[in-house]
Amino acid sequence: MMTDKNSKLEHLIKLVEKIKDKELREKTIDLIKDPKLSSGWDYKASEFDEIPAWIGDHHGYRGGLLEHTISVTEMCIMLAEHFKKMYGREINIDYLIAAAALHDIAKVFEIRKEGDKFAFNNFIIDHVRVGASELYARGFPEEVVHIVGSHGGGDTPRTLEAIILNVADSLDASVENFGKDRTLLYLLGESLQ
Repeated sequence: MMTDKNSKLEHLIKLVEKIKDKELREKTIDLIKDPKLSSGWDYKASEFDEIPAWIGDHHGYRGGLLEHTISVTEMCIMLAEHFKKMYGREINIDYLIAAAALHDIAKVFEIRKEGDKFAFNNFIIDHVRVGASELYARGFPEEVVHIVGSHGGGDTPRTLEAIILNVADSLDASVENFGKDRTLLYLLGESLQ
C-alpha cells in the first residue's frame, strides 16, 4: 500500500497511461489532474487525493477517494484480463480504464474539506449523473459515459464493461467497509449476537 498521496496519484496516472487511444488517455488524465465542471455551476473542486470516497461510509477518510479509485481501476483491469482469458470475451479495456479512473470524479465537487473535517456541498444531483454529464460535455465516447452513468445505482448496466465496473466498485466498497457495518455481516450470514 502506498502512503504518499503524490505516489498514489502517480500510480493512478500510470494505470490510465495503459489506455492505448491517445485522445481518450489525455482527456482522462486532464480531468483527473484538473477537474472542472463544463456547466459553469459554481462548485469548487476539492483535491482528488485529499477527500474521502464518502462521509460516514466506505473509504471515509482523507485520501479515501483516490485509494478507492486505484483499487477499482486495478480490479477492472484484472477482471477484464480474466474474462478474456477464461471465456474469450472481448472487453474494451481503454473504455473500462477511463471509466474506472473517472467513475467517482464528480465527488470532488460533492465533498469539501472544512478544516480537519469533511462536509457535503449542497449538491442536489448525485455524483453519478454529474460525472456522466461532464464526460458527455467533454466528448468522451458514449460507452465510457454509459459505464460511469450506470455504476452505483445509476442506469442499468448494458455492456460487459459497465457490469465489470459495477461489480468492482461494489466489491471494493464492501471489502473496505467489512466489519464496520453489522448489517453487512448479517447479510453474509453472520450472527448479530
